[in-house]
Amino acid sequence: MPRVGFWVEVFSRWDTNTAIFHDKNTPQRVYSTVKREQGCRRSKKGDAIDRERKRLKKNLSNLAAKLRSGKALNSDQVRLYASFDGASANEVQNASERIRCQSGNRNRMREALEQFQLYRPTILDALEKENLTPELQYLPFVESAFNPNALSHVGAAGLWQIMPSTGRRLGLLVDARIDERYDPRSATYAAAKYFRDSVDDLSETAFENGHSITAENLNPFVITSYNYGVRGMQRAVKQVGLDYERLLKEYKSPNFQTAVKNFYASFLAARHVAKNASQFFNDIDTIRPLSASASSTIRLSRATSAKRLAKELNIDLSELKKRNPAFKRVIWNHKALIPKGIEVSLPYQDQGWSAAMRGVYALPREIEKPGFTWHRVKRGESACNIAERYRASCRELIRLNNLNKRATIYAGKRIKVPSKTGGISVAASSQSSSQPAVSQNRGGNLSNQDSRSFQDYRVRRGDSSCLIANRFGMRCSEFLALNGLKRGSVIQVGQAVRVSASNSWHTVRRGQTACGIAESYRVRCSALLDANQLRRNSKIYVGQRLRIPKVAI
Repeated sequence: MPRVGFWVEVFSRWDTNTAIFHDKNTPQRVYSTVKREQGCRRSKKGDAIDRERKRLKKNLSNLAAKLRSGKALNSDQVRLYASFDGASANEVQNASERIRCQSGNRNRMREALEQFQLYRPTILDALEKENLTPELQYLPFVESAFNPNALSHVGAAGLWQIMPSTGRRLGLLVDARIDERYDPRSATYAAAKYFRDSVDDLSETAFENGHSITAENLNPFVITSYNYGVRGMQRAVKQVGLDYERLLKEYKSPNFQTAVKNFYASFLAARHVAKNASQFFNDIDTIRPLSASASSTIRLSRATSAKRLAKELNIDLSELKKRNPAFKRVIWNHKALIPKGIEVSLPYQDQGWSAAMRGVYALPREIEKPGFTWHRVKRGESACNIAERYRASCRELIRLNNLNKRATIYAGKRIKVPSKTGGISVAASSQSSSQPAVSQNRGGNLSNQDSRSFQDYRVRRGDSSCLIANRFGMRCSEFLALNGLKRGSVIQVGQAVRVSASNSWHTVRRGQTACGIAESYRVRCSALLDANQLRRNSKIYVGQRLRIPKVAI
């Protein structure tokens, strides 16, 4: 309980701009506090934190020396020694090596209480479904202060601070585009599953080692396992049984250190402060239960960009982002599509979103363009030589290919060279029949691009933009526009570009004739008729797909 008392004060007395110096093994022994904007964080040699730590260490060493010599203590030393409850000089000296700095947490706790009201119904529902104690609802106060965007220095993320590998094991999607650890609802049900597995595994271990099991004596081990791991707690149960006080005093393990030893105590403290918030916060009456705005959920049947969804559904992009916290930056930066099969949260509307989504799916498909080109390494080339040749960042090339510190590459191996061409483009081959008719344009604009199909082409030595365009029956200006290039743009050997496919397709629109379509594509009418097994008097229909042969007039 003294250990818990210290953490109650951390959560309710000291703000984050207070650095608290205390004993690592006996946290309730507080030596001093220092006001600093960042608390204990980002301390460096010579700053206020470093100076205070050295001052306290010197004072403790001087106190130990006087205790050994039997000399009289001054008033400051008497007050300091009173916190040791008659400990020996050696114990005082050892304490000088155990000085720890802890930042206060009062203001974060106040903010967390507001967020707690928002997420509490989901948490209680998840715990109930797994037949778990509702006491676990208070754990995010310790893990993330109920910040769904929290990310630790070791990579734990979200409301429940779940590691990537643990998240995947619990059924969360964690990849380059989606990270459901940041989705409070998904992460909460995954955390409940973790606790269910932890309760079952620790109960089995305790039973096999002859211990009687109750929720009261199992809970401390279950909660600590969230920080230390279930296997670690299973080893502890085998060694000390279900006696948590004995665990703190006797259990020895290289990883069972200060943070783990204080985890359950800090949980109990956070729970106490949350349950008795009015005793610790004068303005607690201003906190009102927050309610989540009503939402609808759709499951994408086709990969779609966030920008297109926001535009076509008339939703502000920032609103879409707020409702879908699992989507990573690459989606919001328009560098990747939201994958097919992913559920997207949208504002609620009575009639639903089915009709609007049919309009989205009627649009041309979108394609992700890779943000790199391939290069086959030649003898004598280095990673940075290749990057310089392509006017790319050597550091980014090393990262993209997961090279070692020496950036070792081998002749004959293909490597990725970062480029600025990554992003999302529209695949014109899936043009909807509802789009306006293609108008003939001889002036070089890409007027009929959306009615043609395209393919990838790797630039070869000696190629130029206009040479490639001519080879594939395209106007030079059309090729440049399709690939986001200008007249003066340099293309690199190995670079992926888009060119016209050997045959293109056109969807017939109202008022069009076969020969009129042929003229718009600059092919002979007879060639178009032959390619589609049509005659001069054959009828064509709106929505019919016609093959456009690559035969120039």
